[in-house]
Amino acid sequence: MDNSNSRVMLFWKIAVILLGSTVLATCLIRVPGFWSSYVLDMAGPAMGYILLRVQYTSKESTFLSIKFTPVSAALLCSGICFVIETSQYFKIYEAHFDPFDYIAYASLLLPCFLLDKWLIGYLVSKQKNSCTMS
Repeated sequence: MDNSNSRVMLFWKIAVILLGSTVLATCLIRVPGFWSSYVLDMAGPAMGYILLRVQYTSKESTFLSIKFTPVSAALLCSGICFVIETSQYFKIYEAHFDPFDYIAYASLLLPCFLLDKWLIGYLVSKQKNSCTMS
């Protein structure tokens, strides 16, 4: 793994640690308002996306190894969030439906997806440049 790939992986690992800490903090520290209502809805799907994508780059193969592309990871995370929130609307389980949760889910998931796509393009172009220079 070259230096650029190592830096990208380090970036995603730091992002998972920060998002995971935020998720834990929202569960432990209950503050009414934005913190308790939307922060978990923002950080949770983004962390799930990153975990699915980091697993994709893993060298170790297990029986659960599924290769998630950026699109498939984003669709999976979005789909799960949509099912959860829509289930609340139809009162399939006891929870409060909030339509703004849909926006909260996408608020960090979409930037993670776009950054991931940009980083892939950057790494591919860097790899092509290094091949042509050799």
